[in-house]
Amino acid sequence: MFSKDLAIDLGTANTLVYMRGKGIVLNEPSVVALQSDGRAGHRILAYGRDAKKMSGKVPGNIVVIRPLRDGVITDFEVASAMLMHFIIKVRKWLRIFKPRMVIAVPSGITRVERRAVTEAALEAGARKVFLIEEPMAAAIGADLSVTEPVCSMVADIGGGTTDVAVISLGGIVSGKSVRVAGDKMDASIIRYIRNKYHLMIGESTAENVKMAVGNAFPDPWNIETWEVKGRAVASGIPGIITVTSADIREAISDQMESIITTFREVLEKTPPELAADITERGIVLTGGGALLKNLDKALSDETGLPIKLADNPLLTVALGSGKILDNIKVLKQVMID
Repeated sequence: MFSKDLAIDLGTANTLVYMRGKGIVLNEPSVVALQSDGRAGHRILAYGRDAKKMSGKVPGNIVVIRPLRDGVITDFEVASAMLMHFIIKVRKWLRIFKPRMVIAVPSGITRVERRAVTEAALEAGARKVFLIEEPMAAAIGADLSVTEPVCSMVADIGGGTTDVAVISLGGIVSGKSVRVAGDKMDASIIRYIRNKYHLMIGESTAENVKMAVGNAFPDPWNIETWEVKGRAVASGIPGIITVTSADIREAISDQMESIITTFREVLEKTPPELAADITERGIVLTGGGALLKNLDKALSDETGLPIKLADNPLLTVALGSGKILDNIKVLKQVMID
């Protein structure tokens, strides 16, 4: 009665935890603040939202890091500590009752990377760990048919990866995962503003600009503008410039082209019988990156297919993972080794 199994969307940008019987109980940035102890070591100061608030505002002996990059763990020790912190936050009795965990991972990660996720979860207190692919969890979270002999196509665009998959009968018929998503867009915006306007900005500012005036399909007759604060490259003096939606579309053009190419490659590998289902049923977008304004319109224009945004794109993978946790039959069908 005390054991509450968990489903986790361990994302590059955010970590979400779903508790059986309660739904999503935690949604925090996948960020950790570390302080150097002067002996080539460090101690953890803050996790999640508290750590993200410190980003770009810390002295030299404190760093704010993300222990996951491009959808995979890059700092095992810190990732395990972060996962443990989040789990204890939602399960105070963790040390006595260890939960089973379903964890969603990008479809393109290697066996070594999958093992790192499993070991981090076990280190954080899991009794048993089941891995599922993010596009499968996204499809289930979006209420698409994944175990029937019909085709569902989903694209999960997160912080570190874009996963595009065609799903039928509980498996991925054709799919591709690329390490191009929201983070790469933010990095491109930083470079673009530095090169065009000679202003240095940080990751948080780039993300805010992207959400404010980023547009995958901007209207040339209705250009949006946004004031950006940063530091002048030449003088080092704080400055303010105005960017437009057209600027941001130009800045993220490489990432947009990569995502469009991924869509095309997955569609080209899809059997004709299933392709007919896609034409009828369309493609569903999930993930934080899917919130980029008019992304659905841009992708529809490129592919000629109906594309729609999931009802809760930021929560879809976590909700799908939770549904899988609640259905052992589906879990056996979709889990990966």
